[in-house]
Amino acid sequence: MAAAGTRFFRVTVRRNLVCEISPIAAAEARCGDDDPLAVSTQLAQNNRNNGCLDGEYDFASFEAARHFATLCAGYMQSFCEKSVEAMNRLDAPVDGTWHNPFIPRPPAGGRRD
Repeated sequence: MAAAGTRFFRVTVRRNLVCEISPIAAAEARCGDDDPLAVSTQLAQNNRNNGCLDGEYDFASFEAARHFATLCAGYMQSFCEKSVEAMNRLDAPVDGTWHNPFIPRPPAGGRRD
């Protein structure tokens, strides 16, 4: 665990976009060090529970926070590129509506964001 007074860094992800990397006090941090397994587990849980990467991820160093933020941005870049490729191959949909094949469709009557 880090010594009292040590700064940690929080990566905030909203709507699958990295919004902020900000310093936080050690007492606020939800991690003891830069444990990739713990962060990966939290990321997977958020994605499974919410269908997105949204969350707050804490790191013991700015370098680790920046690396994680870059990985999140790279994931979204890849996702967007695949979506654009799918749209470029698109013919007019039979029912007039195109759905991104990389996004789970909501159940009938479900909410759309």
